[in-house]
Amino acid sequence: MNKFFKILMVATSIAPVLFTYWFVEQVNKWNDNLSALENIKNNWTFGLGYLFVAIALIVIFLIILRLAKSRLEILKISIEEIKTADNETISFIIVYLLPLANGVTDNFNIPVLIFVAIFFFFIVMTTNSYHFNPLINLTGYHFYEIKIKGGITYILLSKKNVSTSKSIKEVYQLTEYMILEKK
Repeated sequence: MNKFFKILMVATSIAPVLFTYWFVEQVNKWNDNLSALENIKNNWTFGLGYLFVAIALIVIFLIILRLAKSRLEILKISIEEIKTADNETISFIIVYLLPLANGVTDNFNIPVLIFVAIFFFFIVMTTNSYHFNPLINLTGYHFYEIKIKGGITYILLSKKNVSTSKSIKEVYQLTEYMILEKK
């Protein structure tokens, strides 16, 4: 399930970008001469595809987390070093919000969005680097870079504010280098 899980995690990370595009569509159609209620009534269908796909990806993400906890093998670990990796999220958030920087126009460049998404997908899939999925943070998880006994480094996802390496004993291995704390 690791490879399949990684593919789905990368795919679901595009949901915030789609929410951004939906929002930009709404802004583009907003008419200052109408009330908010009239704008919603007249414009609710604009960008609806982006919104539906984003919601579907969020549902898939939540199902993935549930399946990971029920189907993946539990591994016992001994953490030697731990440091927060949440600081990586800021640069990714900026990238996710880039559509807002030039997106409030009447035309989107969908082929460019698709190209960037495919390029991002293949880079993450063919490297051992982890990827930031904002849905992980939105569901309350934090990223930690840990080194376990034997010298292997992983990215740990945990809902705890981990302050000691002794507080986590069991995990689920999500991908080659990403693990999820077992509660």
